[in-house]
Amino acid sequence: MIDITRQAPRSRIVSAFHRFSWLIPAISFAGGWIGFVMVKRGEELAATIAWIALLGWFWLLIEPLVRRYLERRRAGVGKFVANFFSQSLQQEMLFFALPLMVGATQRDAGQIIFTSLAAVAALLTTIDPVYERFIASRAAFRLMFHAYCSVIAAVVVLPMVLHVPLERALPLSLIGISVWLLLTLPMSVKSLRTLRLKAIWISLSLLGPLMLWGLRSHVPAAGLAVTRALVTQSIDDLVPGAAVQTLTPVDLSRGVVAFVAIRAPRGVAQSIIFEWRHGDESERIVANIHGGNEIGWRTYSRKQAFPKDARGTWTVDVLTPQRQLLKRLRFEVR
Repeated sequence: MIDITRQAPRSRIVSAFHRFSWLIPAISFAGGWIGFVMVKRGEELAATIAWIALLGWFWLLIEPLVRRYLERRRAGVGKFVANFFSQSLQQEMLFFALPLMVGATQRDAGQIIFTSLAAVAALLTTIDPVYERFIASRAAFRLMFHAYCSVIAAVVVLPMVLHVPLERALPLSLIGISVWLLLTLPMSVKSLRTLRLKAIWISLSLLGPLMLWGLRSHVPAAGLAVTRALVTQSIDDLVPGAAVQTLTPVDLSRGVVAFVAIRAPRGVAQSIIFEWRHGDESERIVANIHGGNEIGWRTYSRKQAFPKDARGTWTVDVLTPQRQLLKRLRFEVR
């Protein structure tokens, strides 16, 4: 016999969720843009919003344990509650992170693809039939999607909340997710039917974090924003001279300066790299920035020594220590 008194509240909750499901991604997306603007202005509201996102990340990590406990207590209700909170928090994570990732994405094919995949994942969480069929239906797909959302959330919120430099945020998140995938591997493998799928899934769980680490240069440096960048030949008290695009070999005797101003979350101390490239030759110069400056932390790299034949296009890439592209500057020597 079906207990109508238990089914009615659940039906009302399900009906309300489907009716107003657009609110969660809309609010999260708006919160992401607010966070992006506040990070650029160095205000505390960004950290407050990021703390909320970090709590959602914590839920994704403990979700399998909560799900198992709830299903033991009430099978139908436990599954519904776990799926409801997971989908809602995945929407919150992805839509909060998306504006920060879009703001950090440069004209780099890898970064554009990475941000586009995050946008597709965020969209999937809003389409209930697709989400329930392809993500929530099996533990393997659900847990891998959890891992993906957790990595994106950690990369975005850890620098904002815990003031972790970007070069530490990604490895910390990958280590945590690797351990989590191993702990939940029996649950994932059990939900797959064939030995082939199980073998593929074990390989993905073990190699996925390593593959993402290998592609780390294509992860947008969310939270860092270049507010000004130019190539010049003079700088006085961190105030650059006129921008130049074309130089002669005689001009090079005065040296060339690559100047940038970068906004970062308050409390973050971050190293960056100026990589000067010409043909097959390259030179790397390291500088440091600190977050919380409204107009951006100003720094520069000066190059004095040039090869005998310096003609051609010179490129100055501003990178994080993990080679995430922040800005690309160019000038021509004729």
